[in-house]
Amino acid sequence: MPNPRKRPGNPPPRWRQHLIVAALLAGFAGLGWRVVHLSTAEQAHLRAQGDARHLRQLAVAPQRGRILDRDGRVLAVSTPVESLWANPAVFCAADARAMWQPLLARIDRSAAQLAAACARRADAGFMYIQRRLPPFLAQDLMRLGVPGLALQREYKRFYPGGPAGAQLIGFTDVDDAGQEGLEAAHDASLSGAPGRIRVLKDRAGNYVESVESIRQVRHGKDLTLSIDQRLQALAGDYLEAAVRAHDAAGGSVVALAVPSGEIMAMVNSPQFNPNDRRTITGGAFRNRSVTDVLEPGSTLKPFTAAMALESGAFDSRSLVDTAPGRITVGGHTITEARDHNYGELSLADVVVKSSNVGVTKIALQLPYDELYDALSAAGFGRRAAQLPGEVGGSLPHRTRAIEHATLSYGYGVSATPLQLARAYTVFATDGVLLPVTLQRRPPGHRARGPRVFNSRTVAALRAMLEAAASPAGTARQARIERYRIGGKTGTIHKLVDGAYHERRYQSAFIGFAPLSRPRFVVAVVVDEPRGQFHYGGDVAAPVFAKLTADLMRLYNIAPDALPAAAAAGATATTAAGGDGA
Repeated sequence: MPNPRKRPGNPPPRWRQHLIVAALLAGFAGLGWRVVHLSTAEQAHLRAQGDARHLRQLAVAPQRGRILDRDGRVLAVSTPVESLWANPAVFCAADARAMWQPLLARIDRSAAQLAAACARRADAGFMYIQRRLPPFLAQDLMRLGVPGLALQREYKRFYPGGPAGAQLIGFTDVDDAGQEGLEAAHDASLSGAPGRIRVLKDRAGNYVESVESIRQVRHGKDLTLSIDQRLQALAGDYLEAAVRAHDAAGGSVVALAVPSGEIMAMVNSPQFNPNDRRTITGGAFRNRSVTDVLEPGSTLKPFTAAMALESGAFDSRSLVDTAPGRITVGGHTITEARDHNYGELSLADVVVKSSNVGVTKIALQLPYDELYDALSAAGFGRRAAQLPGEVGGSLPHRTRAIEHATLSYGYGVSATPLQLARAYTVFATDGVLLPVTLQRRPPGHRARGPRVFNSRTVAALRAMLEAAASPAGTARQARIERYRIGGKTGTIHKLVDGAYHERRYQSAFIGFAPLSRPRFVVAVVVDEPRGQFHYGGDVAAPVFAKLTADLMRLYNIAPDALPAAAAAGATATTAAGGDGA
C-alpha cells in the first residue's frame, strides 16, 4: 500500500540542501585555509623537508698536485677513480638487498660485511660500498640498477718511479693525504681545498642532476724538485746491487750538483714500492740519508789535513813518523788499519794512505779548538737542508787528548750521509760550503755559502784526494774512465751497546768529479756489509764509480783525464796502501 505522506514528485526538504551546501563550503574553506597556511607559515619547513628528501650537498674532492723532477718527469700523480657509495635508507631496504648478489660478485665485500655496514649506518645518509674503483668498473656496477647506489669522484696516488727515491717522496693514505716524506711536508699546498655542490636525487635515491656549486674546488699545486728521476733509478739499482752483493743491512746514496747545491739524487736501501702498500714494512720508509747518522771515520781525515794546512804549521810535504804503526794516547792505543807500518809519511801521504797514526800526530800538534771550529764551519753538528725527518748529527766539544785524537780520524762525531756530501762541497768548490736544496735552480745558478778553507788549501787537498783514488790509494775502484775524480774512503766500526764492534762496519766513499772543474759530489754509505769485503774502497767506491760515470754521460760533461794529468795523480805516493779505519 502506498505511503500517504510521500507524494510522488515532491522535492527533498530544504534544510537538507542547506546542510550539504554548508558542508561543501566548509570543506572548501578548510582547504583554502590549509593552502594559505602551507604556503606561508609552513613554507620554510616544507621546503626544508623536500630538500632533505631530494637535495643533498656533496663534497668535490680536489686533485692533488703532482710532484715533478727537474725536467718535468712525474714522480707522483693523482689519477681519477670512483668510489661507490649508497644511501642506507634505500640500499639496505629489503627490495634492494634482493639485488645485491650481482654487485657482491664484482667487489671485495661480502653480504655479511654489507649487512653489518647497513646496521652501523642505519641512521646516516651515507655509507661507502667500495672505494677507489677503476672508472670502467664503477660504471658497470651502476648499470646493475641496485637502488640507492651512487658514485663519488676521488683520486688515487700513483708513483711512476716505484721504489726509486720512495723514502724521499713519501706516500699518501686512502684519502690522498700525505703521510710520509715530501707528501707530508708539503701536504697543505699539494692537497688543495675541497668544494661542495648541491645535487638532486630521484625517488630511488639516485643522484641525477647537479643543482648548484656551493664552494668552488681548489686543486693542489704542483711541486717541482731538483731531483733527476733518471739518476734516482740508476742510484737505486746500483745501491741495491751492492747491498745484495755484500749481504748488507742497507745503505744510502746522495748526489749534489756543484755549484748550485741542488740535490740530484737521494736513495736508500732497503726500498719499498709506494704503489704496493704490502711492501711497506717497519722502517722501510725511513729516509736514511737524513734520519740515520754514522761516524764519518776516515772520510773526515781530509778536514784534519786542511785544518793543518790552514794553521801554517804544515804543508803537503811535512813529514810525520807513523812507525811502528801504533800510538798510545791517554792510555788508549790507536793502530793503523790492517796493522800497517807506513813509517815516515808526508802530510799528503797521510791522507792518501788513510793513516790513523799520522793524522793523530798532526792533530795533537795543533789546538783542539782549531779542529773543532773547522768541522763546525763545514756543517757538522747541524742539519743540512731542513728535509722531513732530518737530524743534525752531533759535534760535541770535548778536550781530552784521546777525544782530540779520535776526532781527527772521524770518531766521536756523527753525521748523516747528506751532511757528509754537503761537507765535501768545500773541496768541490774553492773552499765554500754550499747550501743544499731540493728546489730546482735556474741553469747557471751559483749558490753562495760561507768560506771554510782558502783556495790554496783546497787545491792541495784536491791533489791528495785524487791520489787517494789512484792505484796507490785506498779508493782505486772509484776511478772512472777518461775522468779525474777525487774522494776518500771510510770504513767505520759500528758502535753497538756503547762499544765498537769488531766485526760490524759501515763502508763509505765520498767524492767529486770531474776534478779539474767539479760538477757533482756523490756520497755512498753501505751499512753492515757482511760478505767477503767490508772496506769502503771495496764496497762503496764501486757504487760511486758507476753513478758518477752516468752523471758524466747524462750531463754531457767533457772528459778531463789527459795522460799527463792522469799520471800526476799518482805521484803523491809510491807504495801500495790499505783503507783506513
